[in-house]
Amino acid sequence: MASIMEGPLSKWTNVMKGWQYRWFVLDYNAGLLSYYTSKDKMMRGSRRGCVRLRGAVIGIDDEDDSTFTITVDQKTFHFQGELKEEIVFSYNRFHLYLMDDFKCLATEQHE
Repeated sequence: MASIMEGPLSKWTNVMKGWQYRWFVLDYNAGLLSYYTSKDKMMRGSRRGCVRLRGAVIGIDDEDDSTFTITVDQKTFHFQGELKEEIVFSYNRFHLYLMDDFKCLATEQHE
């Protein structure tokens, strides 16, 4: 499994009251979806923020196929863009990875 996937999405921000372009990096190993104001800022390591994926719930907007949410720690992040299917697919793979990791830990504890 690849450890990193990246691409553009828009993120809803309450501060700016609208959709803001962001460059996202999904790191399976760290369990983080980090975001940057641009790909150039990502290359320079200037992260704007991140969303922890462990325990997160992804919601798909039934009326708008380009919009989805990630809810974690009682906070909901709103995203929009063509990368949605890839993020959801990747998160599902990440979730399966976590479940496999959990099964391995449970097996080790019972041995």
